[in-house]
Amino acid sequence: MKSKSDRIFEELGTKVKITVSKKVKEIHPVVKHIVKNLVELDFIHFIRVSPEFLQASNEVTEGRIKIPVTKPHHPTAIGVDLIIDIAYKDIQFYEITSAIKGCGGKMVDAVLKALPKDWNGVVVMDWSHGFWDKMKEKHKNLYIL
Repeated sequence: MKSKSDRIFEELGTKVKITVSKKVKEIHPVVKHIVKNLVELDFIHFIRVSPEFLQASNEVTEGRIKIPVTKPHHPTAIGVDLIIDIAYKDIQFYEITSAIKGCGGKMVDAVLKALPKDWNGVVVMDWSHGFWDKMKEKHKNLYIL
């Protein structure tokens, strides 16, 4: 029997390393669509899906458990960490980093384009010095609290 990760690899036809937590019983269609969009970004190499989180990056942490690097201001990483709230139909941008200018916007675009009309992207704390304001101009379904 194939794992959830293997089935996603086959469905998306990707070489991106996708890890799905054993706690995830079934991947929500919105989460699957976000994963599909992130896989299409050539700089994303690792995706981790947990019951309430989705992390994607070009790098992973060292150690036994490999976690995509999303820490802001990381010198080489390009990544995003999302909190998934299915009950409220929100995707919260928890952390985002981009060592290469333009990649942050591409990740935000990939996430927000995957959302149905009744879902929203949310930024709770904005320390970006204007990045999220630019994203808000492009996306009507993004809210900055």
